[in-house]
Amino acid sequence: MEAMKESSRIVLNISGTKYEVTRNSLFTQASSRLGKLASSLENNKLEELYFNRPSVPFEAILMFYQTGKLHLPPNICPNVFKEELEYWEIDHELMEQCCLLNYIQFLDGYKTKSDFKSSINQSQDYTSSPFARKDRVWRIIDYQERTWLSKIFLFVGVAFVLLSVSTLALSTLPQYQRTLTTCEWYEYVIADDAIDPDVKNYFTKYDCHMLKLTTTGNEFQFDFDLKKPPKQHQHQKQHVGKRSIPNNGNHQITTSSPNVTQNGSQEHDSQTDTLKATFPAVTLKNDIFYQIDYLATAFFTVELLLRLWVCPSLKVYFMNFLNVIEFVVLIGTYVDIVIFNMKSGYKFSPTFTSLIDFIKFLRVIRLLRYCQHLAAVKVLKFSLRQNSKDLLVLLFHIVIILLIFANIIYLTEDRDNIDSIPQGWWLGLITLTTVGYGDLAPKTFAGKMACSVCALCGIIMMSLIIPIFVETFVQLYGIAHIGNRPSEKSVVRPMQLSKVREIDVKQYTASAEIKEKY
Repeated sequence: MEAMKESSRIVLNISGTKYEVTRNSLFTQASSRLGKLASSLENNKLEELYFNRPSVPFEAILMFYQTGKLHLPPNICPNVFKEELEYWEIDHELMEQCCLLNYIQFLDGYKTKSDFKSSINQSQDYTSSPFARKDRVWRIIDYQERTWLSKIFLFVGVAFVLLSVSTLALSTLPQYQRTLTTCEWYEYVIADDAIDPDVKNYFTKYDCHMLKLTTTGNEFQFDFDLKKPPKQHQHQKQHVGKRSIPNNGNHQITTSSPNVTQNGSQEHDSQTDTLKATFPAVTLKNDIFYQIDYLATAFFTVELLLRLWVCPSLKVYFMNFLNVIEFVVLIGTYVDIVIFNMKSGYKFSPTFTSLIDFIKFLRVIRLLRYCQHLAAVKVLKFSLRQNSKDLLVLLFHIVIILLIFANIIYLTEDRDNIDSIPQGWWLGLITLTTVGYGDLAPKTFAGKMACSVCALCGIIMMSLIIPIFVETFVQLYGIAHIGNRPSEKSVVRPMQLSKVREIDVKQYTASAEIKEKY
């Protein structure tokens, strides 16, 4: 009888802590590691199995064999318990619901943090260069080092970006713009096909530097005065030689010749040719703004060439969206400089100048590149990428709610107020996002009710999605700061060997019992 009891029990030695269990309790989880071992052992003797595993998490696993309920120990890291479950070949989905939710949430957060660290390490892998000097320069201009040189370069770069963007914004104000000079009006008239041919002929006859310009509002008067030496004409009588071309649209050309007396002498020794015309209000930026733009462009060009020279990988460099935008902005700036100095009429085109100004305004994106190695920027980029599925879900719900309520608003409102479904989309969008510009508003009772429900749906939807981003950002922000902290130098103390007692290894190995390890 005693032999049968011993044969039905198994001793589990977990790193020195012994647990005596029955075979039947291990058979309850036959697919686990202990279940497989229990079925393979002999039944005629008491077996002792030794495992080099931690004993504290094993108590929860042993309770699972005894009670059939698996719980997460409160004093054990879930990641450590996960490794123990994998070793003992127990599925984590067998865990009770009270602990399974915390376990899964922890693993998801741990995976997110691991992916964040991996993304940071991958972004720094290509920064190492076989040339030490180039690698040092690259780390300085890319602000990967927190040295005083990196901070100075970062400050200068940010200052040039802010200077460029602010001057570009100020140059659009009317008080910082100037009217065209005479030669610039000549370029404008020649380039504009809508100008009357008589006006074009007037400008092509003379050198623009010899014309005198007088402006009154939109009225422009160009005077050409060419002094001539007096000529003798006998037996010729001529009075005032004044020729006036009739006003054709918005211009008038008047030519005055000198009077000739009966004896052939001239009363005046000059000839005047006057053009009076009405032109649109065409202005250009003050020259100081162009000079500041040239200075900023020179700095950005030198910086780009320096980056291309010390960059460890040009392929990886141009795979960055911010670097591509920077290159496009620089090319657009040089196109503007070339066209402006080529005396081309494109500089008077509002469409072309607006496009160039928009490209230059993209310089503000350089601030993101300057700050891309800061902890907050890294966390923000990773949070957006990590929660991209949630963003798509949010966009999907916005589209559905927008289509539903926009059609309801269109059907319930008068056509004088909402005349089309796209206009209903616009009203639904500004209501859903709780912006409310005020350009459109519902007037009927049904329309007001629909907009009210639409606004409530927008508030509820935003309140459910935004906390997900906030939680991810807060968790990763602390991890990013841990990686940026300066490492403290550990003090290594010499080991004192004077009090170490000599141990007879043979004595211990001879008496040690060799046990089977699994």
